Amino acid sequence: MDKLKEEIVSQSDTVMSCILLSKKIDKISKETGKKAAILSNFTVRGLSECLRVKSFANDIFLQVYEGEYGQWKQEILGNKLYEFKPDIIFLLIDTHGLDGHILYADNDVKPEEIDRFKKETKNELLQLVDCIRSKTSAKIVISNSVKIWPPVAGIFDSKLKNGHYDIIDDYNNDLLSIYKNDGQVFIFNLNEWLGYVGKKHFWYDKYYFMADMRLSPEAIPLLADELVSYLIPLAGKKRKCIVLDLDNTLWGGVVGEDGLSGIKLAPTGEGQQFYYFQKLLLSLSKRGILLAINSKNNEEDVREVFLRHPHMVLRQNNIVSSQINWNNKAENIQAIAKELNIGLDSLLFVDDDLANRELIRQTLPEVEVLDLPADSAQYVQTLLNYKGFNMFEFTEEDKKRNEMYLQEKQRNEYKNTFIDMDTFLRSLNMHISVKEIDDLLIPRIAQLTQKTNQFNLTTNRYHEDDIKNFIRSGDKLWALDVSDKFGDYGIVGFCLVKDMSDRWEIDSMLLSCRVLGKKVEEQFFGFVLSELKKIKPKKVRAYYKPTQKNSQVKDFYKTFDFYKMKSSETEDIWERDLGSYVFIQHSFIEINRYQV
Repeated sequence: MDKLKEEIVSQSDTVMSCILLSKKIDKISKETGKKAAILSNFTVRGLSECLRVKSFANDIFLQVYEGEYGQWKQEILGNKLYEFKPDIIFLLIDTHGLDGHILYADNDVKPEEIDRFKKETKNELLQLVDCIRSKTSAKIVISNSVKIWPPVAGIFDSKLKNGHYDIIDDYNNDLLSIYKNDGQVFIFNLNEWLGYVGKKHFWYDKYYFMADMRLSPEAIPLLADELVSYLIPLAGKKRKCIVLDLDNTLWGGVVGEDGLSGIKLAPTGEGQQFYYFQKLLLSLSKRGILLAINSKNNEEDVREVFLRHPHMVLRQNNIVSSQINWNNKAENIQAIAKELNIGLDSLLFVDDDLANRELIRQTLPEVEVLDLPADSAQYVQTLLNYKGFNMFEFTEEDKKRNEMYLQEKQRNEYKNTFIDMDTFLRSLNMHISVKEIDDLLIPRIAQLTQKTNQFNLTTNRYHEDDIKNFIRSGDKLWALDVSDKFGDYGIVGFCLVKDMSDRWEIDSMLLSCRVLGKKVEEQFFGFVLSELKKIKPKKVRAYYKPTQKNSQVKDFYKTFDFYKMKSSETEDIWERDLGSYVFIQHSFIEINRYQV
């Protein structure tokens, strides 16, 4: 499989090569993975194979449904698309009708006709999107409209009330505005992307007149690369932490040789590429991406740079873990992952040294390695082009993630001063709040179901609309908020219980790894059982579905006197009667129940 991924990286730049590679994926993998549907009103032949290949390179197994040629509206209104049960639907809709009907028309086209046509074009699309929404909770990605270059009116286009760019901008801005706060629908900026890769080479009339292809065949693999940005968060493949080298990565030069004043780092002049690279890293940190250091250096030299260099953008409180020593960099990465309690597959390694990058690739294949170019002036664009930090939502927990991990570091240092665990736990002054879920919590809960792996009994993945549907159906949903003397962990737990008339059924029970080992999971679930008993003391059925990462919770229900009804390779079924259940609260954890 690794060999095929290497082949994909080096040979997936044409449609034909992607078609051949897609066939190889079929031979080695029977995994179902995620499902994507592609609907378009122009020919995108080869895109499904390219998308499968590019996804496989990101450890995503993808099934693709491609709508019939010229039938995108019928596909939306019919049933075949929804029988496929897609997780995401790409609507690649060319609004060439705007160009052909209006923009190539005589100058005496009445303004009201233009307005009417713009409105009809937009409203038809909105109605079709509403139809999709009524039939599926899949993510919907709509491409915006592309501006032709040069505009029909040339340099005078900017002076016209209904010039080419005015019409397209109005249409695109309306789409953005309508779906700005919609968690299900996203706008893919096809116009800006084409501007980046080159309209002159990839978006022109030759292929449109020949085969109804607006995009040239050479652009299809590039488009697939870009659309993978939506599949990474869909499949929970987002990277959580950037592990950074220092010399010639965060600054130019070697601090141990050049000294504090000799390294290159400044907002102007020779060191500005490193300065703006750090600005980008700081921006990512504020988006919830953790920053760690893995450097062969003298720790005192590094500390001096962070504390005293006038143009150092990143400071020590932006770094959640540091391994600054002369050890093997692979060992240091493992230490960072252990300290942060995250998997190696959550890390992106950034180092200017080719040998170090190859070492990590060979010894720790789960870690993603960013190929920094030899020219440091390209560092910023290289990191901007990286797809692994994409997300569908941005929550309060994301904003506070750096602070939370620094607090956890304090907890661990504090923990080392205690001889036994119970004394440590009592000293933390823990508070847990169990909350019924409202609209404000939905994005965070959806995020937890998507990315929580270790303490997740069923690993059922849900989107925001799924959570809303559970609430509307009258299911019982609880969220867990935890805090202690060091700070607030935020929303870290979720339990979904369905009323099956003769019994309660636990659909999801999960907690973030950040609170494991503090007996919080016992108190949360115990509280949930006590609430269910108050409502109606009947049987509770629960499920454990094994994955590669959740083996530690396979006997979780046994600790609550559930008995195992059935066991198989894919599922264990547990059950107990609530009539005799008694909730025992730990004295060192204060529990609040907030009705929202």
